[in-house]
Amino acid sequence: MNPTRRRLVSGGAFALLAVIGLVMPSAYVVETAGPAIDVAGKYQGKQLVTLSGAKTYTSSTKLFMTTVSSYGTADNGVPSAQVFASLFAPDMQAVPVRALYSENETSSDVDKKNAALMTDSQDNAAVVALGKTGHTVAMKLVVAGVPKSSRASGKLTKGDILTSISAAGQKTEIRTYSDLVQRLAKIAPGTTVTVGFARDGKEKTAEIVTAAHEADATGWTHPGSKLGVYLSSKNLKYPVKVNYGVEQIGGPSAGLMFSLAIYDDLTPGSLGGDKVIAGTGTMSMGGDVGPIGGIQHKLVGASQKGAKHFLAPAENCAETVGYEPKGMKVYSVRTFDEAVKAVQAIGAGKTSDLQTCRDVVAKSPKK
Repeated sequence: MNPTRRRLVSGGAFALLAVIGLVMPSAYVVETAGPAIDVAGKYQGKQLVTLSGAKTYTSSTKLFMTTVSSYGTADNGVPSAQVFASLFAPDMQAVPVRALYSENETSSDVDKKNAALMTDSQDNAAVVALGKTGHTVAMKLVVAGVPKSSRASGKLTKGDILTSISAAGQKTEIRTYSDLVQRLAKIAPGTTVTVGFARDGKEKTAEIVTAAHEADATGWTHPGSKLGVYLSSKNLKYPVKVNYGVEQIGGPSAGLMFSLAIYDDLTPGSLGGDKVIAGTGTMSMGGDVGPIGGIQHKLVGASQKGAKHFLAPAENCAETVGYEPKGMKVYSVRTFDEAVKAVQAIGAGKTSDLQTCRDVVAKSPKK
């Protein structure tokens, strides 16, 4: 073979291998802004949130949940060409597959987990919003586990049903998760409390010394103390029926916006006036707003819907500074109550007293 022909064959082989490399699955998933959806409106022809069994009110406030679109799966990353293209697209991000999913997870596993997380977020949102509007959701609080390092170890065990908590001569019956959380929020760490519980159908009590909450990434510590046990809720009794029309969207990050939409439905007037407000965050049954992933993409999705106000979990604030779309204010929230006050202030045009994410970052401990 003459040298010229050899070079042509070699070049052609290299080009073929390069093309094959670009179309072969990589070890990366590419994330970008997903749709922002008005939780009080319709999505793909279905009403996202509908209530029955209580009086509801119309509202002019737009409350958008935000999402992240992900390309690639736990089984296969995107083609290398898509990873290469993401390097030049400011609104796209390539993330290693193993940074998102473990080696043992399949796409089916991830879908099931995300669906379960979405269901949990919807349940928590309903419990919190209904409770704040006087529609108490009764339940049984069951011990799901006790860490060996906990002061409750050996006193409470998996399956125990909590019924009461007493401190300083004051007894609180536990009928909801909020009953327990609100009482503990007023009890200093290191306090001995008497916990009433049912085990195998028998009523018992145990004295437990409460523990302090750990400070979060911003340096903030939850007020009060904790029992040091894992809890699950069972036998929930909803006085108002809440239906969700969400399909093909998973994960827990819509909890905050669902809870605000339900609260707005059940209270007169428009919670945030005629403003367009977007946000994200998990919602615990006790009303705490937790951190989520992909917030920079969610800011973009919210901006595309015209939102100038965004509610972010305090623990995500560091990821938002410098990434706020033009004209958008990002406000920090830690609880459902803070979120309600923020939406009301935005609606009234009185936001000067609200804490922005930039405020939180400026006050956070330096690493």
